[in-house]
Amino acid sequence: MKNYIYKTIFGIGFLLLGYSCTELDLVQEDAASSGSWYQNKDQFRQSLNEGYREVFWPEDQSAAGWTDDWQRRDALDDIKAGTVSSEYGTASTNWSNMYKAITRILVVIEKLETQDILTADDTKLFKAEANFLRASYWSYLISHYGDVPFYEEELTVDESFEIGRTNKDEILQRIYAYYDDAALNLPVSYGGLKYATKGAAYAMKARIALYMGDNATAAEAAEDCMDLGEYELYPNFEELFVSSTKNTKETIFHIPRNADLNEIRNDNVRDYLPRNHGGWGARNPTWELLASFECIDGLPVDESPLFDPQNPFKNRDPRCSMTIVPFGSLEDGDGLSPSDGSNFIGLEYTPNPTKKEVIDFASNSLIKNNDTQSVAAFASFNGLAWKKGVDEDWKDYLTDPDLIVIRYADVLLMYAEAKIELNQIDASVLGALNEVRDRAYANSGIPNPAVTTTDQDELRRKVRSERRAELAFEGRRYMDLIRWRLAEKALTGTSYGMLNVATDGNVTVPPTGPLMDNVVNPGLWFWGMTPEIGEDGLPDFSALLNAGLCRSLNTINFPERQYLWPIPASERLLNSNLTQNSGY
Repeated sequence: MKNYIYKTIFGIGFLLLGYSCTELDLVQEDAASSGSWYQNKDQFRQSLNEGYREVFWPEDQSAAGWTDDWQRRDALDDIKAGTVSSEYGTASTNWSNMYKAITRILVVIEKLETQDILTADDTKLFKAEANFLRASYWSYLISHYGDVPFYEEELTVDESFEIGRTNKDEILQRIYAYYDDAALNLPVSYGGLKYATKGAAYAMKARIALYMGDNATAAEAAEDCMDLGEYELYPNFEELFVSSTKNTKETIFHIPRNADLNEIRNDNVRDYLPRNHGGWGARNPTWELLASFECIDGLPVDESPLFDPQNPFKNRDPRCSMTIVPFGSLEDGDGLSPSDGSNFIGLEYTPNPTKKEVIDFASNSLIKNNDTQSVAAFASFNGLAWKKGVDEDWKDYLTDPDLIVIRYADVLLMYAEAKIELNQIDASVLGALNEVRDRAYANSGIPNPAVTTTDQDELRRKVRSERRAELAFEGRRYMDLIRWRLAEKALTGTSYGMLNVATDGNVTVPPTGPLMDNVVNPGLWFWGMTPEIGEDGLPDFSALLNAGLCRSLNTINFPERQYLWPIPASERLLNSNLTQNSGY
């Protein structure tokens, strides 16, 4: 691997870098040139392990949020500002990382094809794993950049300065071939140490096929994964995402994390935590996400008689209050008012400005409420905080949940969506949708309002709504908006938040300001009216804005050119044969 073999970060012992299901045994030796390195099975194994590094599996989200699911106060990433250019840092970094990963894997493949050290079975297995890895890297490139330089052997320096772009459809066929080889030759499961599996190859093939609009291939690959009988939904949705839940039967492919080896969630967890817990309350779910969850009668909020805009978490899909920290009255007879909060990691959470003190449940005493802007000016600008995957483990600001790349619920929803788009609607489609919904309602005491319609348009809306509810905060929403061609609509307009309120840390001083005058005092907290949900499932808060019941945090914009990222300017300076995507 020439320059790509590294000394172990952690010294003698085991290093967890990445795999499909459970632990990897990585005893990384001293660096060596590729000519002297590939001398035994362990060295081939360690070289393949490089392909599972988290940096090679980027999530489609940023510190400021790329979608209508979350935001960082009033900040904007270039994606939502509409200012992506050929010098956009994320596009340049991810391009570089993908090609770095591809080059490393091509070196391994070359050595596998020319060596006489491994057994035939080991060679076939390692080649299949390498094909899974390179298929996944190429999938990221064509889904984000379109046509890209493609090669199957390591390039010389001169070749790298001259290569042009290959049509993405041609690359897609090679990706399918790589995943097919992986699915043919990888095991369904491992005993002990585990890496990429047959199911992971089917699932990732289904994903890129769906991204590229090939619904027939997506349906077939998803069904192949389902037919393995290897995966099942974890019984508790809320527990699935916490750091103590590792390597479940629902997980098809993930990158592990381990706090003992300093492999932890690598973004700033304090940004997500409420301020009462020592966080900054800065990265927030959007109002659009909160409004998108159905009510327990299966209807959207603007059609359901069960929806109460003053208690927006009441009578909602159970995943709503498992994804966003709830407040207000949550069920009939709980004795709570719209201003009251819920118990979140031992402290009451409510953004209501009149609640300048909240309950510390451990001591049964009142503490200052730093999660309302009447006390702390930089409390959540829209009143919302993330709950999905957030638990006691976050309180030291270091947490190590698995990075789930793909899980079984996603496969079920991909299968349903692909079959709906093909208009091949049968019991298996409804079964896949309702299997995911059944798990969401499990342990809630509320029956799943099962999907029964066979109308294609209605089912399309259902499956899209289901993906949003099920996969929020998992990095899937961005590419969903891109492939549905909804980004221009979902990411153009206004980012909404609460009206301003005077900030005073003195808990005895009554709050004042527009939020009190227009919303709280007239009895309209939290939302002054029910938002409308469009035919495409996108909530609209413009009526609240026009009525003076909320404010615009910023203006967002998504120009058509951003459906594809630009070819990095730095690459085009080095290679004049690289053309640019339209609009850049």
